[in-house]
Amino acid sequence: MSLILLRLPAAVALTCAGVGLGTVTVLLLAGLRRRRRKSLPAVSGTLFLLVCIAGLLALVIGVKQTERVSGPIGPAIEAGAYVTAELTALSDASRSTKPSMFGSGPRYLVTAEITEASHGGRKFEAATPVLVIGNQTWQTVRYGDRLHAAGTLAPMEPGSSETAMLSASTAPAVTSTPAAAEAVNTLRSLFVEHTRSLPPDARGLLPGMVFGDREQQTDDLEEAMRRTGLTHLMAVSGANCSYLLGFVYLLATACRAPRWLSSALGIVALAGFVLLVRPEPSVLRAAVMGAIGVAALVSGRRRASLSFLALAVIVLLLANPWLAGEYSFILSVLATLGLVLLGSTCSRWLQYFMPKLLADAMAIPLAAQLFCTPVLVQLQPELAMFSIPANILAAPVVPFVTIGGMVSLALLPWAPLPGGWLVHATGFLTLWVAQIARTFSGLPLATLPWLGGPAGAVLAAASAVGLLALLWLAAQGRDGISSLWFRVEQATGHGRGSDRRYTPELPASANHGTRVDTDQEASPGRVTRRLAVARWTGKQRVGAAFCSAAVVGGLLGWLVSSTGAAPLPDRWDAVVCNVGQGDGLVIRTGTGQAMIIDAGPEPGAMDSCLDSLGVESVGLLVLTHMHLDHYGGLDGVLDGRKVARVIVGSSKKELPDLVEDTLAEHGLDSELGEAGQSGRTGSASWQILWPTAARSGASENDSSIVMLVTVPGADGGVLRILLTGDLEEEAAADLLRGLALEPGSVDILKISHHGARNGGTAILDQVQPRAAVISVGSDNDYGHPAPEILSALERLRIPVFRTDQIGTIVVDLADGSLAVRPAE
Repeated sequence: MSLILLRLPAAVALTCAGVGLGTVTVLLLAGLRRRRRKSLPAVSGTLFLLVCIAGLLALVIGVKQTERVSGPIGPAIEAGAYVTAELTALSDASRSTKPSMFGSGPRYLVTAEITEASHGGRKFEAATPVLVIGNQTWQTVRYGDRLHAAGTLAPMEPGSSETAMLSASTAPAVTSTPAAAEAVNTLRSLFVEHTRSLPPDARGLLPGMVFGDREQQTDDLEEAMRRTGLTHLMAVSGANCSYLLGFVYLLATACRAPRWLSSALGIVALAGFVLLVRPEPSVLRAAVMGAIGVAALVSGRRRASLSFLALAVIVLLLANPWLAGEYSFILSVLATLGLVLLGSTCSRWLQYFMPKLLADAMAIPLAAQLFCTPVLVQLQPELAMFSIPANILAAPVVPFVTIGGMVSLALLPWAPLPGGWLVHATGFLTLWVAQIARTFSGLPLATLPWLGGPAGAVLAAASAVGLLALLWLAAQGRDGISSLWFRVEQATGHGRGSDRRYTPELPASANHGTRVDTDQEASPGRVTRRLAVARWTGKQRVGAAFCSAAVVGGLLGWLVSSTGAAPLPDRWDAVVCNVGQGDGLVIRTGTGQAMIIDAGPEPGAMDSCLDSLGVESVGLLVLTHMHLDHYGGLDGVLDGRKVARVIVGSSKKELPDLVEDTLAEHGLDSELGEAGQSGRTGSASWQILWPTAARSGASENDSSIVMLVTVPGADGGVLRILLTGDLEEEAAADLLRGLALEPGSVDILKISHHGARNGGTAILDQVQPRAAVISVGSDNDYGHPAPEILSALERLRIPVFRTDQIGTIVVDLADGSLAVRPAE
């Protein structure tokens, strides 16, 4: 309900609130009339409660939506106005994983609230949350800072937690910081400073596991954590809150404090912890859940976990309805729900095959993973195959890292020496987590490609149900098969004696006092009649059929998704892989052989594309320049494939760590590409046209390698492809001055910079290719491709094919004709 109302105008939410209020009034009147006329049916208490909650939630959403855009700020956002604003930072600055569309260095993101703004000579107050996008000067902004800045407003998508985006044109001028926030920021900085002497992996993991700071985590370690399902350890969640609450409560109890005082100390520690790690959605959920849990502990109601979770979710959504759209919040709630509903059950089933301690350890990640997987595949269309064993192996050190880190934080301001020792001792424990991540991520099939979108979520849910069904059947098989076999013996007269009794063998921990009826004797005829329904009642038959269908559906989903995002085309000369907001182009050079230009932003999509094309070896890999959306998927290209040569483009002498480390891991060296280089790879020939030596030291985009590739077609014709990287307008003009290409001499032009405005139209005007391709992510926040580029293509009557519209693009030259089509 929240997700729907947040995407609609405030008037709709307020109308729903009015309808809810009217419904509550009707239900109350019906209840009063029932007292007078006992013949009327009773009003359901559950229905009444649900209507009340829905109406209250709709009212909160309507009021908050109205408040965010009330006054002059609303028209300013709609008009895309330039404003100067006073802001309060609601998050630390984080580096954007997406490269700047202008190639002018890294971008930093800050969630903030505009409290006051000026536009058109008018100054006004506001309470509008915005996402600030700024340059490197915004790197030092911290939670709680009050600052002054200027920039251009733009509306965000409906339902976003921020109402607008502020593209900052000035550096932030911090005017003040609340004392509490300043103390927390100082404490965090002091802790990070003490980690400087730790090994790189420990330096990257420890602040993240203690209070969610990932700034020092390297790209390769982040990728290893993602591929093994351990990323959640870097996002402070309910587990951290539970460890802290348990530690404080037990410590207070050991000091003979009364229950109420122990609970109060736990709540105080929890509040300080939330302030320290920042009120992220998952942390808020866990903190509220922990507070309600402590209240339940004091009141003696310890087993109402599901009710406490529901109450926590309702409280949080009433406080901030936009949490409903936060993936971290959704995953946190689902993981807790999985533990509440399936944790003990999975452990009981697993105890049929393993000791209780191991069953408990495996049940926790299994239950959480089953509930979270349908959402995880929306974020990344793949499954981490070793997530459960990796989490089991990492689990023993997590409480010690969390508690050790928190104790060291408390000691550092007052006792730096023991606090520093504890930081280092705790830091070395994180090396165990890093080793697990790197080991499992390097194994074959560490991740399994999966379908994205609603279909992927449905298949993931069906597979989860199927896995639970198999686990249940396996746990029941021992008893069910033995019991059924005994009945068959009795019915056929082949039993060992008429006085035989059958007693299921259950593990002691799984019996839970269940009464086992051993008086099962019956005549052969009665047993025969019972065979058809023994352990298979009508409901169980339906359940078994559903579970079987789920297993089959999951297997079909695996079979479909394992072939990649696009099926293998029968014939292709070049393919533009659908890698999202990035570039990844493959040129066929022989059977199972290819030349690859750029690798996309992440490994999974590029690896799937190459698998679908049957590419086993790469004669030449070109990374046009060092932006993440062009080299981020490097590991996907190298996964299980031989690469003969690597050419890179870069404005800097040193390559990013991810590129250098990945190439070194595979024993590969890179060479810098410059104009004048040429060669042949298999059946294809290539020539580098840009950059020239005179343009060394230009911006990263203008250092992009521009290549002309010639591929022989099936009928003796020639396919000519011009690849332009992210070249911008000024550099493109320099390129064209010395480029001897006649109009129509190029078959395919890869449009520069995903169709960004700063690529210009000069290349289009001069080259006038037979067709153009744009590799761009759907619903990207850069506005790619720009209207100016599309207008120029239309003006020149050049057909254009875009990955955001048709997915992976296949190019084929056969029978004298050029065919460009989606991969079907």
